[in-house]
Amino acid sequence: MVTGWLVKIVVVIALVGFAAIELGSPLWTRAQLDGVAHDAADEAARVYANTRNSERARAAAEVQVEAEDAILQDFRVDSPTQRVRVTVFREARSYLLDRFGPTKDWYDVKVSASAAPPTN
Repeated sequence: MVTGWLVKIVVVIALVGFAAIELGSPLWTRAQLDGVAHDAADEAARVYANTRNSERARAAAEVQVEAEDAILQDFRVDSPTQRVRVTVFREARSYLLDRFGPTKDWYDVKVSASAAPPTN
């Protein structure tokens, strides 16, 4: 009698834990990518301010992003403001929900950030 309740409790705890990990993965990935995107934008803006070369700034952003196992999906330098804008991408981990159409997009996480060149 006690064993039956104990098994039910263990199963419920396992299911709740699995659901928390599965549903929390995109949120956790988004939080991580937010920092990555801001760091990449800041570094690219610093390089752009020193060199006025958008290719070098893009390369600096790519180094920052790739060091964090993400992909630099978009990079722009706005002409009038010289503001650097980046978009980074990473696929969130999933064991189940990324295989279904309605929830597949939840696990493709993109975050954008921008930074102005530092003033000296």
